[in-house]
Amino acid sequence: MSQISNVFQGTALKGICSVYVPVSNPIKSAQWWQQNFGLDHAVPFNPAEAQAIMKLSDGQWLHLVETEGEIDSQFPNKLGNEMFRFTFEVSGIEVLHDHLKSSGVRIEQLHDRGSCGFNFVFFDLDGNKFDVNEVVLVHGTFEDEFIE
Repeated sequence: MSQISNVFQGTALKGICSVYVPVSNPIKSAQWWQQNFGLDHAVPFNPAEAQAIMKLSDGQWLHLVETEGEIDSQFPNKLGNEMFRFTFEVSGIEVLHDHLKSSGVRIEQLHDRGSCGFNFVFFDLDGNKFDVNEVVLVHGTFEDEFIE
């Protein structure tokens, strides 16, 4: 165990409190997140900061930061697959998937990723790629839900 682990009784990093996402228009983006996911503003919008700050249900903040130029929050992995930067944890993934699909949000199919749970990918107004996950232990199995 390292010295830092002894000081903090584990790792020094406790969690993630904020995530920053590049967007072309923070106000429109905030409205999109409100409409599709029910997020509220964490603090009132301040035009001088050029960002909208939304609050997730667990208290984390999603900063929608106005960016000029090309927005590119994805990256290719070694195999050349376009990757997302992070995954949201959700409950009721099928309901959310259906809601986003009926709302016209660009989404991919729902997948059973084994021990990782059920996942699907969606894209925001600016083409930022995100992943959502519902843990198997909480949810059940793919066969329980989709095969009768």
